[in-house]
Order: sequence, then structure tokens, then C-alpha cells
Amino acid sequence: MASMHAREGGRLLQMGVPQEAVKAFQKGLSIDPHDVDCLLGLVRTHLSTGAAAEAEAAVLRLLKVKPDHVEGQGHLAMLRAQAGNAEALEALKVLAAAPDAGYFERFNLGSLLFERGDLAGARAAFASALEVVPGSAHTHFELGRIGMQSGDLLSAVTHFQKASELAPQEAMPLLMLSRAHAARGDVGLALQTATQVLDKAQGATQRAALEDLFKLYLAAGSPDGAKRAVLELRRLEPTNVNYVYLHGVAMMSAGQGAEAKALFAEALQGSPSSWQVRHALAQVCTALGERDMARSLLEEVVSAVPRELGPANDLAALLMAENAHALALPVLERALAAHPRDAGTHLNLARATQSVDAVTAARHARQAQALGDSDIQAQAAQLLEQLGA
Repeated sequence: MASMHAREGGRLLQMGVPQEAVKAFQKGLSIDPHDVDCLLGLVRTHLSTGAAAEAEAAVLRLLKVKPDHVEGQGHLAMLRAQAGNAEALEALKVLAAAPDAGYFERFNLGSLLFERGDLAGARAAFASALEVVPGSAHTHFELGRIGMQSGDLLSAVTHFQKASELAPQEAMPLLMLSRAHAARGDVGLALQTATQVLDKAQGATQRAALEDLFKLYLAAGSPDGAKRAVLELRRLEPTNVNYVYLHGVAMMSAGQGAEAKALFAEALQGSPSSWQVRHALAQVCTALGERDMARSLLEEVVSAVPRELGPANDLAALLMAENAHALALPVLERALAAHPRDAGTHLNLARATQSVDAVTAARHARQAQALGDSDIQAQAAQLLEQLGA
């Protein structure tokens, strides 16, 4: 039976207060240096906080007291494999494959293989860990991550949902469940789940959930929702320039151009080297009819990042609207050289060359038609008809 201090340390670890757990385990070890349960608890606690050196020192103490402790051997093999020891990885595989292998040997192998990009091996190891502890939220969470990374989004949803049910107090499984729903195109479910995250999240997870909500509301066509999310972000971090920029994006999406322009100008003062902010300011200037300012801003952006598609195409569109097609050509050609399969740039190049080189224009229009979505295909077809091609 575990000692009183080992039980207290385990309780504190489950409560999410690892520093207090360490104190409890160390107190137990001061009474009995050979307390295996306290030593194992110390190992698990250090592993939970990512303190690899402390975890290895604790597991060596454990194995000195009980050399045949299988879980301890598994933890040591994992730590040494993480440090690049190939023999340790093979030792961990042997331990995890044993008929009497415990949860941690199997879970540790899954974690290590996942870190190394072996998704199939990691999935098998985690599935094996579930055979030992079917109610492990951590294992379901890791299987969800594998589903996301491998593109098996239904599996990701299933495992993140299970992890959130098994650990209802935790915010991260719900956050990842929301992202899995979004990746599947279920924006409504993603919004609903991300909103639930806010009831549990604090700190970085809370901000991540609000940033996700901002994007989801925009995707759902709800600029008011995006504004609410970004205003909360700005309340949490008043000096964060990126949140000022996102506030501007929300205002621009709501059709409030003047307010968006002021926010982008504020963001640009805080981050003068950001081409994204300068580009957004140019876009809202274009929408407000302030073409000279928009052109000046876009020329600065394209000079700084000539291969970025958005600024290059926006500048080209402005130039062509001013009948400066010759000036638009090199802007578009540089962008297309970096992104040769971009349908929108092909379409703009077709327009830029339409009046001077019908053959080249038709070639780009056909490329746009082959590569683009339905809207670009329709525009390319219309242009080819005008060209008689």
C-alpha cells in the first residue's frame, strides 16, 4: 500500500499543482529514502512539467532501489531515447511490446514515435496504451493530434471529443476539438465548441480560443462576433499590436472603412516593418477611394515583398485601372515566378497583356481557367471569348 505522502503527492499531481506534489513526495523520501511510490511519483511529476534532467535523476534513484521496476525502465529508456540514444529507443520498444507491458511504457513509446514523425507507429502504440487504460484522456488527446496531422479529421474529432469528456475540467481538448471541426468545414460546431473553451481556459489557452473565435466568426460572415472576440483580446493585452490589426480587419469586414483605416494606422505605428498591416491599410484606402495613398502603400509593400501574391495583384489592379498596364506586368511576373500555379495572377497577366499580346494573354487566360475556382474560370472564359481564342 502506498505511503501517506505518496498518496498526497499523487492527489496534488492530479489537481494540477506539480510543485506541491514534488514537496509531498520529497517529504515522504526524507522519511523513507526507499519509498518506491514516492520515487515513482517524483518521476511522473517531473515528466509532467518537462523537467527531463530531474526526471532522469529521480528514475535512476528509483531503479537503484528497485532495478526491475518496469515502468521506471520505460521512463529511463524514453528519456535517453529523446536525448538521441538509439539503443534506448529499441529498449523502449521491447518493453512496450511485452505481454505484461504497462500503460506508461506503451504511452511513452507513442509519444516518442510521434515526436519523430512515425505517425503509424505512434498510433499503434497509443491504441495499445488504451487497451491498458481505456479511460485515458491523454491518450485520446494524442490520438486526436495524430488524426489532425495525418488528415484523418473524423478520427481527430472522435478522440478530442472523448478526451474532453474524460477530462471535463481541461480546456485544451475542447480547443483542439473546435479546430478539428473547423478543419472539416463545420464552422457552426467549431464556433460552439470554441465558445465552451472560454468557460475553462485561462492565459495562453484563453487567448488562443479567442483568436480562433475571431477567425471562425469571420468565416461565418459575422463581423460583429469577430469584433467581440478581438475586443476581449485587446482587453487582455492592450499593448498587443497584432490585436489592433485584427480589430481593423473586423471593422473592414463590417464595412466600417474609416474606423478600420484608423486602426490599421495605429497598428502601423506600433509595427512599422509589418507589410501585412501596410497591405491592409492599402486595401481599406482603396475601398475608401483614396487611390493615391493606396498605390503608394502598395508600392512600398511590393518593393519589400515582391513575391507575395496579395499585394502584387492589388497593385497590378490599381495600375491597370489607371491604364498603366506596362507597369503592372513586371509586378505580376515576379509574383507568378514564385507561384506559377496561382490562377488569379494568371488572370491578371492575361488582362495586362490583352491589348498588346493576344497570344500571351490567351495562354494566361487558359492557365487561369485550368487552375482557378468557378469564379475565375468564368472570368477567364469571358476574356478568351473577347480575345477570340
